[in-house]
This record gives sequence, structure tokens and C-alpha cells, in this order.
Amino acid sequence: MVTRTEVYAKFGLTAEAAQLFETELGTMILAREGEERGWHLSADAEEAAEFYEKLNRKTLGQLLSTLKDYLELDAEVAELFEEGLKARNSLNHGFFERHNFAIFSEEGRAAMMADLETMHVQLSAAYDVAQPAAAQLVARIQAARAAGQTQR
Repeated sequence: MVTRTEVYAKFGLTAEAAQLFETELGTMILAREGEERGWHLSADAEEAAEFYEKLNRKTLGQLLSTLKDYLELDAEVAELFEEGLKARNSLNHGFFERHNFAIFSEEGRAAMMADLETMHVQLSAAYDVAQPAAAQLVARIQAARAAGQTQR
């Protein structure tokens, strides 16, 4: 029997996966922008803070679109990220409204959990690709900084 508490907990775990995915997209964009502007060699705190502030105002969809301006994503990764975007939007824009009174019945809660599990899998898969890509990009920039050169 699925309880309301379990539904709320799964919603929270799924929202966390969405935020982790979003953070990694932002990390990749920030790293590429910093690399292009040479911030890893000569920091400009004011300029970087201004860019970061603008980046933080972007929606996940805007981040994904912006990322595509910086990096060429292969079709499989682009589709995975789009699925993550759709899952995140489905979660945050009307999940409880769509399920309406479902939380009041065992059958309804089970359907909610199934929906949440699908979204969690999609978001986790997107994060599982985004996270090592972001880490690799940051490592590349750190290596360039240590070598004292830009990598464009």
C-alpha cells in the first residue's frame, strides 16, 4: 500500500534529480563561457558574477537551449536531455493538478508513484550523462589554467 507520505517523498526525490540535472547544465554553460572569456587565466569577478546571475534566472528549457549554443550534443544526448526537460516540466507544472484527487485512494497513489518513478528515471538518466560531462569540461579548463593557456 502506497501512503501519501511515500508519494510526497518520491516527489521530493524526483525534484532533487531535476535540480541536479539543471545544476550540471548550468555548470557546463558557465565553464564554457569562462573558457571563452579566459576567466580561468585572468578572473573578472564582476563580469563572472553578472553572467552567473543571468544564468541563474534561466529556466531549464532556456539552459538547454543555451547549452546547445556552446556545445554540439549528439542526437542521443540531446534526446535524453529533452526527455529530462519534459519530465521536469511535467513534475513542476501540474503534477498534483493532473492527479487531482488520486492521492485519496490506494489506486490513485499507485498511479502517482508510477508516474513519479518514470519521471525520476528520465531525470536521473539525464543527470547521469550531464554530471560527468560537466566534470570533464571543468577538469579540462582546470588543466588549461594549470598550464597557463586557453583551450578554445
